Amino acid sequence: MPTPFPQRQPGPSIWTSRAKPKPNTLNSDWRCTRCDKLLGVCRDGRMHLRFAGGHEYLVGFPVQATCRGCQTLNQAAGPRVR
Repeated sequence: MPTPFPQRQPGPSIWTSRAKPKPNTLNSDWRCTRCDKLLGVCRDGRMHLRFAGGHEYLVGFPVQATCRGCQTLNQAAGPRVR
């Protein structure tokens, strides 16, 4: 005879799209507009980019980059004001 299991309450689904964070002028992360993948971090008025294999770059603005996750072209015109 099978053992009955107690009923569970369904929790939030991991497959639902997560809510995007509200824009924050203190946030220095540069994220993809489509998949929210981290593209770079603004530091001291320049964008810090890091790639696989230990490649790192500090570049000036404006910056354009293709997301490695979804191939979307992203742009950043300038550093965000704190």
